Amino acid sequence: MMLPHSKCLPLLPLLLVGAAWGTPLPAGAQSNSTHVVRPVPPKKSTVQVGRKGRETEVIDGAWQFLTDPQNTGEQESWQKTPPSATKEIVVPALWTTQAAPSYTGAAWYWREFEPSEKWKKQTVRLRFEAVAEKATVWINGDKLGEHEGGATPFEFNVTKKLHFGAKNLVALRVEGEAKRGAGIWQGVLLLAHDEAYISEVALTAGGLGQIMTGITFENTSDNSGVATLDGRVIALSKPDKDIHRSEQSLSLTPGRNLTTLFASVKGKNLHTWTLDTPNLYALQLAFRQGIDILDTQQTAFGFREFGWKEGGITLNGLPFKLVSVEPSFPLPVVVASTEDTDRARASFQRLKAAGVSVLFLDAPHPELLRIADEVGILIVESARPGLDAHTAFDELQALILRDRSHPCLLAWRLREANVIQISQIATSDLSRFVLIGASSSAKLFLPGQTSGEPKSAPPGLLPTP
Repeated sequence: MMLPHSKCLPLLPLLLVGAAWGTPLPAGAQSNSTHVVRPVPPKKSTVQVGRKGRETEVIDGAWQFLTDPQNTGEQESWQKTPPSATKEIVVPALWTTQAAPSYTGAAWYWREFEPSEKWKKQTVRLRFEAVAEKATVWINGDKLGEHEGGATPFEFNVTKKLHFGAKNLVALRVEGEAKRGAGIWQGVLLLAHDEAYISEVALTAGGLGQIMTGITFENTSDNSGVATLDGRVIALSKPDKDIHRSEQSLSLTPGRNLTTLFASVKGKNLHTWTLDTPNLYALQLAFRQGIDILDTQQTAFGFREFGWKEGGITLNGLPFKLVSVEPSFPLPVVVASTEDTDRARASFQRLKAAGVSVLFLDAPHPELLRIADEVGILIVESARPGLDAHTAFDELQALILRDRSHPCLLAWRLREANVIQISQIATSDLSRFVLIGASSSAKLFLPGQTSGEPKSAPPGLLPTP
């Protein structure tokens, strides 16, 4: 982990090469230091010598499954040993499309895995991208915790629970409803990295070349220390060519460390993200200490700005035709294979060819947003229908944390909301619209607007009933 190079210092705010020195900090951000930033030299070999950052192991595929209609599984120690009557089920998927089509209630999942011996000195997290609807998780019979909410990710630090180089058993008790879709319907991952790691990246790319990124580091050790953050901007169409590189010194204390990164990326070959030309870029972060890579993260983005002019929505300062569709999916859309991805992309392309510019999606699978980024179609995202107003608000907040770096996202939608909730959603993402209310009377809060009177939704934004 991080060597105790320094006393407990706050994490310094970041500035990338080329940043405008007069750029104002966003609300709530503080600058307490003048920071000297050095350009990163051409690709170094040092990052290939020590630890190499985050490793990810997918533990999807074949799991064991059994319903628990009498709710006796925990009393019978199913969290420690699967009973003999289990059947195989594929993850990710809904149990309503496989093992138990009409079942509502509690059911159990089990999966054995063997973490690498080389992870012994690493921090390991077990991450579930989404489980419907309520999950309780055990590792090797030890309870990790619970999560309620069938559309949002959750994770546990399992470092001290694992047997490295040996078999481990993960067990889940899941409560779900057949009519809403139930089960582990998104991916399951093991993430291995240093005790200090990048836990969240929230990137906003506004005007051409302007990037603002909120970065959260978690330091799970008791040590403070100095490390380095390397930043690299690339075009996804040309990943081997650097558009921008930087190197930044950081001081971290135990626990959560927050910072804001600003960049003004220069280059005559930069292009905006539009519906016709959805140009995509990526910010690659390498968090290191000396020759050791502590963690890595890549975030895709596009340069684009939403605005309001003469009663209509603009993209990069220009009006465009709003044609919206709200597809109805009785169950969550599972994207678990290359074939699923290809079908989803083909559907989006057909809609776009038919003139559709905006899709309304409820708690979509992240892969659908990635496809929308690539195809060039805008998304209005909301929590799942049928939730009470408080639960829907909480779910939408979690979805914003998960999805806000996608350039395709036009607006966040709250079907019901009070003034405080509207302000909180708008404040959490100042770059997008917030759509409030039912379709017949929906109102629109503009990017950056956290209070005051909303606008009427412009023609074409609301889907035709």
